[in-house]
Parts: sequence; structure tokens; C-alpha cells
Amino acid sequence: MPRKAKITTDENDRKDQRDRTEALKKANAGLNQLPKTAPKHLTGVASRLWTTLVPELNKLGYITSADRSTLEAFCINYSVMREAYESIKDIGVMYEKDGRWYKNVATAVLNDSTGKVKSLGGDLGLSPSSRATLIDMASSDDTSLSADAIADMFGGSK
Repeated sequence: MPRKAKITTDENDRKDQRDRTEALKKANAGLNQLPKTAPKHLTGVASRLWTTLVPELNKLGYITSADRSTLEAFCINYSVMREAYESIKDIGVMYEKDGRWYKNVATAVLNDSTGKVKSLGGDLGLSPSSRATLIDMASSDDTSLSADAIADMFGGSK
């Protein structure tokens, strides 16, 4: 399977990658941006993640309303991942009931949702290399996209 095309504006990356990103941004210029308000069916962590990510994704110019379902799926799976992890923290990976040991089903849910978050995040440009590019793109006077701000987007400081 061929590699996904890299989206970047970093001067240290290859010219063809930067040119492809600029062409994408130009092609998307006439398309609607993602709405800043989360869809009503997203609640809690998923809704907060939406409202945190959308302004930054819209600023980049290569994510549009056509990517709405991908972002929804990302936010939902991130929320599910967090909920599964909370269950594992509360109950443990294994638990005993009536003298028998059982595997917490949240471990499978965590595994599945983590894979989906990774895949969908890559589709949205949220991979580690993409986050590094986002940080590089932020000007020194723009504090909205610091490393701490990106960690906060994903609940890193909570």
C-alpha cells in the first residue's frame, strides 16, 4: 500500500510536498470551512474536542466541511477511547467475580478506538509529524498553537 501524501508547509520538507499542500489549499479556498459549533449529537469530551480543533483546522485551510464526518468520527472515537481508559483505571484490565477472572471488555474497546483515532487523526493531519508542522507554522506571537495548547486539545494537561 502506498504511503499517504504528506501535507506540509514546512520549508524543510520536500518542495513537491509543499506544492501539493498549497494546491490543496487553493482548491479548498471556495469550499465552506468546518462549523465552529459541534454537532448537537456530540457531547462531553467529543464536543469539547470539536470546538478546540475546528478553529485550528480551519486556519490551516486544507480541511473543509467535506471533512466533517471524518472529524466527527475522530471526536467520537477519542471520547470512546477516554471512556474505555477510565473503565480500565476504575476496574482494571482483569477483574474477579465469583472466584473467576475476567478480562475487562474496555481493553478491546480501548484498542479499537485507539487505532481509529490514529488513522482518522492522520487523515486530518493530526499525526505527530503534522502536529510538529502545526507548531512550526504558528508564529512566535501566536500563542494559540503552542505545544501546551496542542496537548490540552487532547486532554494532556487534565
